[in-house]
Amino acid sequence: EGGPLARQITQSAHCGLTAPGHVHLKSIEDVEKLEALPARNLSLESLKNIKFEREHIVLAAIGQKPTGGYSVTLGSSAIRGGPLELRVRVAEPAPGTIVTQALTTPCAVIAVTAQGWDDIQITRAENNR
Repeated sequence: EGGPLARQITQSAHCGLTAPGHVHLKSIEDVEKLEALPARNLSLESLKNIKFEREHIVLAAIGQKPTGGYSVTLGSSAIRGGPLELRVRVAEPAPGTIVTQALTTPCAVIAVTAQGWDDIQITRAENNR
């Protein structure tokens, strides 16, 4: 099957992941563990329909932010040797932008192919910085 290595399912400003990094969900049981995250406002229903023998879920998080206006999106994916490399783009509010004054925990929810790699690396696509 020549499907994509990775596809973005959704993104959320309230994933509940307060530290930057990623969470790899290999099964429906892993998805159900997320339901316990205190600050989560991410719908998990769509994730429960994933066929985990074909795809896994990766939550790519940038950690807790002081305001709204941040987002994470999948840029590209590649398998280089062993690891599956996901490049994500992080948008930040421009200086002076009016944003919601609330703590957010932005992440991208990405479905990845279940085969052909041995580890996940997430790199940030730099925006001229």
